[in-house]
Amino acid sequence: MKVVSLTSEHFREQIDHGITLVNFCKSGSECEQQLVITEELADEVKHQATIVKIDIEQETELAMEYGVKRVPTFMLFKNGYQVETLMGPQSKDVLRQTIIRHAVLGDTC
Repeated sequence: MKVVSLTSEHFREQIDHGITLVNFCKSGSECEQQLVITEELADEVKHQATIVKIDIEQETELAMEYGVKRVPTFMLFKNGYQVETLMGPQSKDVLRQTIIRHAVLGDTC
């Protein structure tokens, strides 16, 4: 499964249902390395979550709304609610465990 680039136009629609891991990033940064990890992870968790990326240079208002000050910043949303924030580079295991932890909680936040 591929990590999808998301814009503010479709952001709310995406995060409102199920679990979505959002990678706030920008070109030419540590985000390029993280993209490889999130691409692999997207395949592994495709039944539990969707993984998307947002380029903060193109979506500055969205980055400001969510207080993104450092890239990469990962935010996990469950049924429209922000339930986790991880700043800086993350391992695939940390991201997977974060997704799984919220997936097994059912529909509660």
